[in-house]
Amino acid sequence: MSAEKGSRAARKGEALPRAKRGRPFKADAERRQDELLDHTLEQFMAVGYRAATMDGIAASFGASKSTIYRRYGSKAGLLRAAMERGVPLLLDPLTNVSTDARRSPRSVLRDYGEIIQSYHADPSIRAMWRAVSEAREELNEMLEDVVDQQDRALAPIADYLTALAINGKIVVSDPRAAAACFGALTSGGLASFLGESLRDKERHAALELALTLFLDGILPRAMDRK
Repeated sequence: MSAEKGSRAARKGEALPRAKRGRPFKADAERRQDELLDHTLEQFMAVGYRAATMDGIAASFGASKSTIYRRYGSKAGLLRAAMERGVPLLLDPLTNVSTDARRSPRSVLRDYGEIIQSYHADPSIRAMWRAVSEAREELNEMLEDVVDQQDRALAPIADYLTALAINGKIVVSDPRAAAACFGALTSGGLASFLGESLRDKERHAALELALTLFLDGILPRAMDRK
């Protein structure tokens, strides 16, 4: 039906043809999945990964346990899905950082570091990584996937370091490993997820120290490090 005919039908009080339902149904399912993963992380945050149960998660969320098992397989599968969803939350902002050649490596890396710190300060992200630390035995073969997902999220940093190395501005044999080290330094490592989140002033000081330590390891000795 054309827009003109549709408008005419509406004025006459006639019923308009129904829109196809495929996309709304898909959007509803995706929203429901996001809500479930948010709820799962809330449960992990409230009682810890080990104490949380599939029965408890399903009951408190108002979903069928069999449906959740069918989709995710296990509690570890729920955690893995939450981590997969979290990748774009870090990857997308990192991708938008300006790596203009006129910027110093420290200024670009500072932008990267601030994004990483902000990401890891989010309560749901902290709950997710705490759960990962508790779930090591259950994750088993999924642990390799956890590392792969972290590499995916930090890919813009690895690409930037690769470009710097090609141009002789830094000395790095494995940009991917260097990006992982940078991520660990700027986030504060696993200990930061197990303790209280740093205040803004403390976080800024920790970032500047992390930048200094990281740059000390990758910049040629003769280069100005300002």
